[in-house]
Amino acid sequence: MRSPVRWGVRRAAELPGGRAEQLAQRAEREDGTQSGRWASFHARETRWLLALVYALLTDERPELVPDRARLQAAVEADDLAAVDAAMEPLDRAAARLMTKVPAVWWGEVKPRLDAYADAVESDGRDLTAWQEVESRHVVGLLVARWRKAWVPVRTGTGYLDSPGVLWIAVKGWLDARLVEEHGGHSPGARVRLRDGRPAVVYAVEWGEEGPPVAYRVRELEPGRHGNAGRLVPSLTSDLLEAAADCRPLQPCAECGAETGTEEALCDDCAPRFLLCGCGKPTRGNAPYGMCSQCRAEETPGAWDD
Repeated sequence: MRSPVRWGVRRAAELPGGRAEQLAQRAEREDGTQSGRWASFHARETRWLLALVYALLTDERPELVPDRARLQAAVEADDLAAVDAAMEPLDRAAARLMTKVPAVWWGEVKPRLDAYADAVESDGRDLTAWQEVESRHVVGLLVARWRKAWVPVRTGTGYLDSPGVLWIAVKGWLDARLVEEHGGHSPGARVRLRDGRPAVVYAVEWGEEGPPVAYRVRELEPGRHGNAGRLVPSLTSDLLEAAADCRPLQPCAECGAETGTEEALCDDCAPRFLLCGCGKPTRGNAPYGMCSQCRAEETPGAWDD
């Protein structure tokens, strides 16, 4: 019987559907919040869309298809990291294609998927290899699902459900996967912009390689009604900020104020305090730059020249 771990690694190496399903499951497991579970429940049926995106990219750009021998070796070694490394060019291309911006989705991404669906349906080539026949069958099912998603469905109450698909979920899965590998701020992280405004990361923009190059953020504003006293994302704010201009929000180690930088002390406390080797703040003129507890633990002779 195949072990669950090996089965997960094997699914992560299968294109297009296995990779899409496994990536979505990983993102769902990592987000254990109530809102995250709610979003995962409604996005679960959207995994096929990521599979369709993978199929589009591998058909348009065959160089994105991972080397078969490299994938097989990674699966046999039960090495998920090696599978991810082989799949990264494809994951990155998918993350660059997908979006959370409605204007981009409706104006660029959806028409491109529509054109791909047309090309698949009109493909009349005679295939001889069983791998090609199976691949066409799988992609044909994905295209059929894409067509069905845009047909209104009448419910039992007589109303028509609006057609569509939860396309923003796909971008979130891909961003989470690449941030885990290359660092940066994942969607939902709170940052401070260069001018001091607090914001929350909505989506991540990627270059050809390496860490994020920019973030799409929403400004934080004082909450109203049930959110009074809290900072909440503004639904009308959508800014594209360079990665260097988005600094993590973290409290000052001395006063607790949000520093907005990667430094442990805020600008007010930095001139008056320093960090001991144990990580605790202490007075700037403390002997040996150590807090009282660390000085007490050191023997007097340890500091004699």
